Amino acid sequence: MLSFDEEIFVDRQTGNDTEGSSLSTISRYLGEIGKTPLLTREEEVMLGKRIQEGKRNFIHGVVEAAGLIKNNSFLLSLFKKKGGLEKDLDNVEKDLNRVREIADFLEAERKKLQQIKPGEARERVEQILKEIKKARSVYETYRKKMMEANLRLVVSFAKKYIRRGVPFSDLIQEGNIGLSRAVDKFDYRSGKRFSTYASWWIRQALSRTITDQSQSIRIPVHIAHLMRKLSRISRQLEQELGREPSSEEIAERADIPLQRIRETMVVGQATVSIDTLVGEDKDTPMIDFVSNPNIPPPVYKVTLDMLKEEVKGLLEEVIKDERESDILKLRFGLEKKENHSLREIGRKYGVSRERIRQIQERALSKLRVEAEKRGLRSYLELLDMLRTTLEKSYAD
Repeated sequence: MLSFDEEIFVDRQTGNDTEGSSLSTISRYLGEIGKTPLLTREEEVMLGKRIQEGKRNFIHGVVEAAGLIKNNSFLLSLFKKKGGLEKDLDNVEKDLNRVREIADFLEAERKKLQQIKPGEARERVEQILKEIKKARSVYETYRKKMMEANLRLVVSFAKKYIRRGVPFSDLIQEGNIGLSRAVDKFDYRSGKRFSTYASWWIRQALSRTITDQSQSIRIPVHIAHLMRKLSRISRQLEQELGREPSSEEIAERADIPLQRIRETMVVGQATVSIDTLVGEDKDTPMIDFVSNPNIPPPVYKVTLDMLKEEVKGLLEEVIKDERESDILKLRFGLEKKENHSLREIGRKYGVSRERIRQIQERALSKLRVEAEKRGLRSYLELLDMLRTTLEKSYAD
């Protein structure tokens, strides 16, 4: 939790008015979340178990109701009004958010069920509706408790990202999104503390929002606005689908032509041709928005620093071999902020650069495996980006 002096420091660094409403809002928020006690390991396991049970019962109830509805022509005619629901029912277990939507619709149509002649199907659906409501209540109650007990964890990480051009309140909001994903994905049987597991999701969310906003510094305002909108939609879809959304899915959700989506994504890439035409009439080259094309933009250093933080954190948890860990730290500049070439590291250990490269690849492979287990797809891309950057800087 931030002290009063820290709050003032944060607002000064993020450009907020320490005399205005921003400080008051943050102070109230910190005061509220500080009232919730931290969880013990046993409490984390209990909450994790209740959350998973609630989710499982919730899904099973909806799936059973879906089966009854699909086998009853009248019920099915009601739910076809929802549009494409019949197809969704076949995959309902894969999409919890869609399950919630279906459950809401089931509840809304309760009165229409009275039109059906008395029978086992109608009675069972009525019973299932009650079970769904109860399971959902259990799930959301314990999920809320897990969230509230860990909101201070988000603040502690958000403090580390000040002076990155993003308001502190925005950092907290994005960090809470990462925390929310961690709560949904946490496996209480893993033996890990929730705070350890959630740290990755929180840092991932913070890193992403820093990168998203930093990339929009030197491009036209209307394009920057659209990029931020698409970024939010992309994150929402990724959370709903459990995978990275396609351009077509983003276009459909944003109600924007696919070609426009693709053009905006091209402008938003980390590397953009200085000859790319931008602007409403596409008549202005990107170079006009760059003060000096020979100087790397601020986003380069910010992104690289965040990548190093991500790698260091995962490395310390996953890599147990001291030599592998040391080689990656030297290679990526994780300790003294100075990158070393394969040849330099090889001289230190008295082995060839090829041997160092092999050890590096073995260690990176372990990191990738762990990242895949956690579903950090974007993290894998960032890891490859960092590796590519180093290879270009140190070809030997």
